[in-house]
Amino acid sequence: MLNRLTHRQLEAFRAVIETGKVTAAAQILNTTQPSVSRLISDLEHATGFKLFERRGRQLYPTPEALALYEEVERSFVGLAEISRVIEDIRDFRRGSLLIAGMPALALKFLPDAIAAFVKTEPGITVSLRARSSQAVLQHLSSQQFDLGFAALDTDHPAVTRRAICTAPMQAVLPVGHPLCRKQRLEPGDFHEQPFITLGAEISTRSETDVFLATGGARPHVVAEAQLSASICELVANGAGLSIVEPVTAANYVSAGKIVSRPLHPEQPFRYDLLLPALREPSRVAANFLDLVETQFAELFGD
Repeated sequence: MLNRLTHRQLEAFRAVIETGKVTAAAQILNTTQPSVSRLISDLEHATGFKLFERRGRQLYPTPEALALYEEVERSFVGLAEISRVIEDIRDFRRGSLLIAGMPALALKFLPDAIAAFVKTEPGITVSLRARSSQAVLQHLSSQQFDLGFAALDTDHPAVTRRAICTAPMQAVLPVGHPLCRKQRLEPGDFHEQPFITLGAEISTRSETDVFLATGGARPHVVAEAQLSASICELVANGAGLSIVEPVTAANYVSAGKIVSRPLHPEQPFRYDLLLPALREPSRVAANFLDLVETQFAELFGD
């Protein structure tokens, strides 16, 4: 008969134990006295033993009832904790966000976004992994990461990929360089200039080579680096010129370390948002994405 046991019966039992009166229990449960009496009677029938003894207007629990109450109270405490967790999740007081990002975004852009996010959502723990774009794709395919930011020309069946921002590549120059007088740089402007190039394994490298080749430009390659930030540091120290993706260029320009100029013809660069294809983004992830999109718009004036 224990299959007739209901949560409402246990609620009534707990309320009567704690108040000692059916009328008071009815008030707590927002129901009637007969309803509470019936629930207690049904519970006694389901358990097979007497739960209360009446002495005047007061009800006293039997030893069996006290033993049952200990277990019921433990269960209700657990439910209360679950309720608090639900409220914390709903109100963004608890949660986590696991992000993988390409270095161009993970070195400053994403940390800036995360810092702003955790100020408004202090209960959320954010983890950031800086990885190559291909590694970001693999991380997201595991379905264990919430968000990925990369620059890719390939897809994965377990990952949803879409552009989150497209902006033009930038020429980067040392402060005070003679070419800073120009409003935009063409391929010929790089001819025989000291030049820092991206590593051959970086996809943008080939696009830059094509751009330079259209004007017959042959810059003097003085260094090679894999990260845009490394290139910008070399440029800031006067090693030469280069062409890098726009976020890193904007960060170094805002710090006053380099000067950037747009290219002609324009060379677009696309930043991709990666999402695990087998589950929907959490509310926390969606809120963070709103912040990231706003930050992109502010950076490039869209």
